[in-house]
Amino acid sequence: MAATTQARTVYIDQGEHIDVVQILGQGGIINSGQTWNNLFYGQGTAQDNITAHAGGGQANAVAITGPYMRITIAASAGDSVVLPPSIRGMEITVVNDAAANAVNVFPASAAQGGVSGGDAINALGANTAFSLTVAAGPTIFYCFSNGLWRTK
Repeated sequence: MAATTQARTVYIDQGEHIDVVQILGQGGIINSGQTWNNLFYGQGTAQDNITAHAGGGQANAVAITGPYMRITIAASAGDSVVLPPSIRGMEITVVNDAAANAVNVFPASAAQGGVSGGDAINALGANTAFSLTVAAGPTIFYCFSNGLWRTK
């Protein structure tokens, strides 16, 4: 008798804790040992060995697409990366490990999905770059209200 494949649906009620679960992967396989945190903060979410956009600027800056980013090459001061649109509750850690040059970290412009007029960082104006030096170490960009990143 041939084995039959049966799809199943699992619902997680609001308030349930998800510490260690069996996660269904592609094709319905069970990825044993996966954890909720591993899915969101595992190797797949860290960007490493990033080269900042030469010549700088917000429009062509290298996009930050995950919660952890390490820049290793900034050929000249002001080379750039751009944050995703700021949404309340987001947190992104960026490290500038380039040899010596500061990197411009831009908030998202309206064209890149930011708020009307563009997002801002700290008390800087909309679409204004935050200069991330090598000496700053890991810098955390976090958002309490849409359109505004804060740093720590």
